Amino acid sequence: MLLSLKHIMRVGFLVITVLVAVVAKSQDAHYWTEQYGTSSMLLSNSVFGSVEDLGAVYYNPARLSFIEDNAFLISGKVYQYSSYKFETTTDTERTSPQKQSAFGGAPSLLAGTYRIKGLDKQSFAYSFLGRRRMDINIIESNSAYGNVLPSIPGEEHFSGDVILQKKFNEEWLGLSWAYGPNDRFSIGVTNFLTIRKQQAADEMQIKVYTESEDVETFSNHNSYQFSHMGLLWKIGLAWHLNPVSWGVTITTPTVSLSGDGAFLYERVYTGIYDSNPVYELNGQRKLETTYKTPFSIAGGLGIKLKRGSLHASAEYFGPVKEYTLMSGVPFEGQSTGEVYQAYLIDELNPVLNFGIGYNFVLSDEIVGYLSYSTDFSAAVAGLNDDSGFRAVSYSSTFNSDINHFGGGVELHLKRVDITFGATYSTTKYTLERPISFPPSGGNGLLETGAQTDIRWNRWRFIIGISIPFLTDFAKKWEEKLFNKEETSN
Repeated sequence: MLLSLKHIMRVGFLVITVLVAVVAKSQDAHYWTEQYGTSSMLLSNSVFGSVEDLGAVYYNPARLSFIEDNAFLISGKVYQYSSYKFETTTDTERTSPQKQSAFGGAPSLLAGTYRIKGLDKQSFAYSFLGRRRMDINIIESNSAYGNVLPSIPGEEHFSGDVILQKKFNEEWLGLSWAYGPNDRFSIGVTNFLTIRKQQAADEMQIKVYTESEDVETFSNHNSYQFSHMGLLWKIGLAWHLNPVSWGVTITTPTVSLSGDGAFLYERVYTGIYDSNPVYELNGQRKLETTYKTPFSIAGGLGIKLKRGSLHASAEYFGPVKEYTLMSGVPFEGQSTGEVYQAYLIDELNPVLNFGIGYNFVLSDEIVGYLSYSTDFSAAVAGLNDDSGFRAVSYSSTFNSDINHFGGGVELHLKRVDITFGATYSTTKYTLERPISFPPSGGNGLLETGAQTDIRWNRWRFIIGISIPFLTDFAKKWEEKLFNKEETSN
């Protein structure tokens, strides 16, 4: 019985490890999953050389010099619908697909520009943006009666639960400066303060009741969490020579300011059949944390056409060599005397993303958008070990590539401008093992030759409203204020 349970544990935890890696697909190893600025979102990150809204604080701060008036932007309201579909194929059958979906808000941008008297050729901006965010919680339960575990004589009642959680949130606070000596060239810098919080947990519980009226239970819990604060800079160059605009943006690696984290491990096994019960529990807090991001360089251009404009961009992200994000203190299992130590590791491959977008003028009142961009994964293959204790965990784990598509329209009405559109993101990932519990009379976790296909889709719906007379109203008050100050001086 014990050997059979150990086999289930090891296969099961490898399954959990991989499943956590799969469902954590919302950016844990991707760089182009988010877009900023209402029109820039519909152009799918293709605007590094031609951004015309306040998304410039992120894409290319040098472009702020080409925004003539002070501006304020709250990105149009964005709603997000994500869905996951798991489907396992064995040698004999294809299981019914499992589905999960979620609907809610998406990360957004709040930004504004301002001028300083006497610095006519310089522009300044502030920004707050949601850089990365994910929150997923999967609970799978199953029960069966039959010869689920072949090593146990007769039939048995089997029940189990798998609980998977991964959550992270990363916010950037920025101050930008741009200098344009003329109307053809500009340079700019944004300094971002980055704040990231991340946590992940997996828990597995197995209970068996045999024909001989014996009960066996096993439970295992592994989790970590950390928070980190750092600084990075975006340095942009922009050129404009009608009808072509182009630019280059360099993003520095993150410089760590502070960080701390925690590990928790718990394993309990009743040990009925071999009189060798297991109880291990250890929690550690206030562990030092270092979080690294890659150097990147982006380039893009925009070409004004007779009835619209064409945009194209690419960005190269350098590798991040394997490093220890967080390490625990060695501890001894209470019942086993074995010494354990936990590590949270990260490593990222180089990535080159590209995007193309087209906005076209249908009439004086209607402008349309179409776009496409890649979102390649930087995750390194090779995940976690298959022991009950998670000695090594990887922070970035999802290594499937994502494709993004965008489209929408702007309506320039008499008293209001309305933007609405949608972006669609999709990917497919295949695991050479099942992710389901044993069905009645079946093999489930033990059938290592099975294959599971995971399909992830995300829709984002963008709605933006701009009321021009409010901008004019604010501009008049600004002029009155500055004229009053000049008179008083």
